[in-house]
Amino acid sequence: MKKRYLIFLAAIMLLLSFNFIVSGATQLKVSINGFQTDIGTATVNNKVYVDAEAFANQLGLSASKTSNSINISTKNDDIIPNIIKSISPSVVGIIGNIDSGNSTADGVVLGTGVIIKSGGDILTNAHVVENMSRIIVVLNDGTGYEARIKYIDKPSDLAVIKIDRIGLTAATLGKMQDIVIGKTAIAIGTPMSFQNRNSASVGVISGLNRSVDGFYQYKLIQTDAAINPGNSGGPLLTTKGEVIGINSMTTVNAQGLSYAIPIDTVQYVLNHFYKYGKVKRVTLGADFEEDYVALYGLPSKNGLKITSIKKGSCSEKYGLKKDDFIYSINGVYVNTLVDLNEAYKSVLPGNKVKVGVRRNGKTQSINVVMDELK
Repeated sequence: MKKRYLIFLAAIMLLLSFNFIVSGATQLKVSINGFQTDIGTATVNNKVYVDAEAFANQLGLSASKTSNSINISTKNDDIIPNIIKSISPSVVGIIGNIDSGNSTADGVVLGTGVIIKSGGDILTNAHVVENMSRIIVVLNDGTGYEARIKYIDKPSDLAVIKIDRIGLTAATLGKMQDIVIGKTAIAIGTPMSFQNRNSASVGVISGLNRSVDGFYQYKLIQTDAAINPGNSGGPLLTTKGEVIGINSMTTVNAQGLSYAIPIDTVQYVLNHFYKYGKVKRVTLGADFEEDYVALYGLPSKNGLKITSIKKGSCSEKYGLKKDDFIYSINGVYVNTLVDLNEAYKSVLPGNKVKVGVRRNGKTQSINVVMDELK
């Protein structure tokens, strides 16, 4: 691992030094694995240099700098403890009383949360807190605070709870391009017992765009990092210590098969929470039959079959009909209800969308002004 990263680093520096000779006024665009970064460049004596510390951080390496030296490490043994140390102040344990559901014998349920605002806003799963009669948040330093639900959205399984405390350390939220199959993933949470608060497990990102029938309305990240009851609501992290998902569930009777809500869905929900106080969703006002081929995970463009249309809905108003097949929303193919919900994330009530329709074997596009889902 170390040798591979050092060779890659040396190759990049050689390319920058010898293949990109430019004038001092020219700014180069640096891309890593195809993604453009904001690393600055400098030209000295017709050679181009990059900030070694910034470059290392972009690669997920451990970098430390003194007044006269810089140390770059590729060892997970060096990186992961530093990540856990840096993120732990942003991860909280959640404990509360509950009358039913996934609770212990004495009626106590456990969960995890991640601080997203220094003023006391904490992100967690909706299923962790929705039925709690009293919510207690325990910070990394062991202090406890009573919390209240500020926002909650069951379809996405996300909630924001609030404690009366300022000066907290908020976690850094990552980007979707950091979610790559095979990359290291770190889960932190409160598995099984409150004594295990801020436990860490390490694995890889096993898959993207996963669907779990009947429970989640959006696509999920699959990981083999150990996630157990109590981990729900905790962060899934990159080797840069950035949150790329919220751990949400594990598969019973299966090993290494856990799921997290990806950062794009997290950001979508948070943006709606803070702008509207809730998630404003759209609907076509129709019922659908999903494509069974797509449900089995096979490639398909069959679309969703309309089985009924609600009276007065936008589907009725704009001429959609029973037995039509909806195969795309604004050019995005949809075959399952999860696909449809993903396509809806970029749409607000009152927006006009282009609906791809197949009727009697012929395709057409119909513009529809979307209703709000009540």
